[in-house]
Formats: sequence, C-alpha cells, structure tokens
Amino acid sequence: MACNLCGNPSGKYFLCAKCNELKNEGKVLKCSTCGKWHYADKPCECNKTNSHENNTAEIKSTPKTETNNNTVKTCIICGEKAPNGYFCRTCYYEMKDFKESFDKNSKVFDMKDYYFNLRSNIYRMKTFDFIKNNCNKLSAIANFVSELYNDSSLTDRYINDIKEIIQTKKPKEETNVSEEIKQKDSHKEELRRTCDGHYVKSDPEIIIDDILYENRIVHCYEKKVPIDSDEQSIKCDWFIPVTDSRHGIYIEYWGMNTKDYIQNKERKRKAYKDYDIPLIEIEKDDPKDRQSLTDRIILEINKLARTYFNVSNYLK
Repeated sequence: MACNLCGNPSGKYFLCAKCNELKNEGKVLKCSTCGKWHYADKPCECNKTNSHENNTAEIKSTPKTETNNNTVKTCIICGEKAPNGYFCRTCYYEMKDFKESFDKNSKVFDMKDYYFNLRSNIYRMKTFDFIKNNCNKLSAIANFVSELYNDSSLTDRYINDIKEIIQTKKPKEETNVSEEIKQKDSHKEELRRTCDGHYVKSDPEIIIDDILYENRIVHCYEKKVPIDSDEQSIKCDWFIPVTDSRHGIYIEYWGMNTKDYIQNKERKRKAYKDYDIPLIEIEKDDPKDRQSLTDRIILEINKLARTYFNVSNYLK
C-alpha cells in the first residue's frame, strides 16, 4: 500500500513511518470533512478557504492564544506554548526519555496492557504533577508501539486520552491543603515495591534492587552518605555494608538527563571522589541488560571490598 499523503510505500498502513511520526507531532492531520490526510500548515484540498483548525476536532479542542494575529497552540499536558505540535519542547523530550527506557524485547500486547492499565491508574492519582508525568508516559508507550511494531492503534487515541485526563484531573482551584500533605501524596504515588519490600522510584530501580536481593547482597535503600560538610549532604541510592553499618560500598543509579539532574549528579560524584568513598555507578540504560549488570555489580563489589577494606571474595 502507498502512503495516503506522500505516496511512499507504507505496508498495510495508510501512512508511511515518516508521515506517521509527523502525525504524532501534530504536523499531519486528517480532514474531518473528506477523511483525507493533509499537512497541518495547509488546508485540505476539499476546503482550501478554511484554516486547518476548522477541519479537525483535535485542533479545536486544543487551547490557543492569539499573538500578532497568529494562532499558537499550547501543550496538551502542561499548557505551555507548543507551536509545532501537541507538546511543548520539555514534555516532548520527557516523552522521548520514557520511550528510550522501554525494553525493545517487550511483546506488543504487553505494552498495550501497560498503556490501558496506566491510563486507568492515572485517574486514581491525586498529585497533578505526577498525573502530567504519567500522561507523558502514555504518549511514550503509544509512540514506542507505533515505531517498534508499526501498530498505530494507540497513536490513534492517546491524544484524546491525555486531553480527557488533563481536563478531568486538573485542579479547579487551589485548596488549603498543606504543602507537606501534597508532597506526601506525591511521594506515595511515585513509589514502586521490590521483591524484598523496598519502595523505589522507578522500574529500573526495581531491577537493581532485585538483583541485590536475588544475589543475597545485604543492602539498604537511600542512606545518608557520611561526609563532614553539611552543605553537601547527600543520600545514596543503595548502601552495602562491608565491615559495619557505616563502612561499605555505595551505589548510584543515574536515570535522567535533565539539566538540574545532571548538575546534582556531578555534585554527588565530586563528593564521593573528594571523600574517597567507594562507589558503583549505574547508567540509565544499564538495567536493560540484566545479566550483564548483575555480573558487573558482583565484580565491582568484590573489587571495592578488597581495595578499600582488605576483604577478599566478599561475595562468593
């Protein structure tokens, strides 16, 4: 089959992969009058006199502001300006980060189940920032399924799903709920439980914690690192005691690429180096290869135990 828009081969789909990506970015639209696909910056051939927002319900439902007589769309998640599609730059790149974290060996039906289960769970969430974050994850799942399996069933619906969630869950007005209570609610929603009962913040952290548990490595989650300066007070992701509860090996998982996160990452790295604290660093994509990560963790723990504490074969 040829792409309905550009004419390039598209397999059994109406749009080729390139045009489908443009559709996901809001740059390609389907005319509500004749059903044909057209570029968002040009009116459909069946009605050149009308602007494209009169030809699509999607654009009608997207908030707009007028600037110098030009219509500017806003991000359907956060409300910031999004002149090139449905998402602002920040939300778009957050979605890409989520998408890159997914396992490319996942089955298509597992990813679809993940989408619909997550969509249902979002309606039970209380903290709006966390709701927006998970809406970005919905868009990531939809685009992941479309790109990896050439399956557009989720990309045909996720925009409307997100709009409905945001409209339903967006706070009507500020209440008198204290900031402390809001933070506690947000913290509860973000946590995920591991095999040994620890509550962690992400799926990759579940993998790391379970690796430690399955290999009978004694560990604790989020322990304060013993350094002298109060100005550089930090918590590690995991601590493995070697000689006692204060002397052992620390593990950090660097799971994000935002500007603030990278600055904090460098600050923590410097503290570990300045105080000569044994550290194992796990990068964002390392948990995707579980066996390789398991082997490396065991190898590095034994090496650091021998170097810092003169303990041979700490893990046999």
